[in-house]
Amino acid sequence: MSYDPYELAFPTPTFTLSSPDLARGGALPRATYARHGGQSPALTWHDLPEGTRSLLLTAYDADAPVPGGLWHWLLADVPATAGGLPAGAASPGGSLPAGARPLVNDLGEKRFSGVNPPPGTGTHRLFVAATALDVEHLELPDGVSTAMLHILAIPHTLGRAVLVGTSQAPDA
Repeated sequence: MSYDPYELAFPTPTFTLSSPDLARGGALPRATYARHGGQSPALTWHDLPEGTRSLLLTAYDADAPVPGGLWHWLLADVPATAGGLPAGAASPGGSLPAGARPLVNDLGEKRFSGVNPPPGTGTHRLFVAATALDVEHLELPDGVSTAMLHILAIPHTLGRAVLVGTSQAPDA
C-alpha cells in the first residue's frame, strides 16, 4: 500500500501549484538530491482561495524507511503575494520572501534538506504541499513539532495544492 499523507487530512479546496523543476509524478531534478546540493525546487502558485494571506510549504517523503516518513521541509508564513519561490530559495545561500519562517525539519535543519534515499529502499515519493492560510503569521510555539504545526494550521486552512515527485537510491 502506498501511503498518501493528505488522503486523511481535512478536505480543502485546491489551487494551482506548479514547478518548472518537477513534472507531476515525475523524477525530482538532480539538484534536489542531498549529494548534488539539496536545492529546494522552484515553485509557483496561482488561483489561491479568496482570503489567502500566507502559505505553509512542506516536503514529505512518505516512503522513507523510518516510522512516520520524513519531513524534509517546513516553511511557514510565506506571503501569498510572493507568487512562488525560485529554485534554491530554501537552501543554504537562498533567499526567502520577507516574513517567511523556516521551521526545523525531521533532520534538525531549518531549510529544505535534499532527498537521499538509502540503497535498497526503492522509489520514494516526495509530497511538496502548499497550504493556503487565512492569517499572515501562524502563532507557533518555539520548537513546534510537525504534528502540532499541522494541527495549528487546520482552523486557518483555506486550500491545499500538492505536487509529488519521485527519487531513487543510487545504485549499490
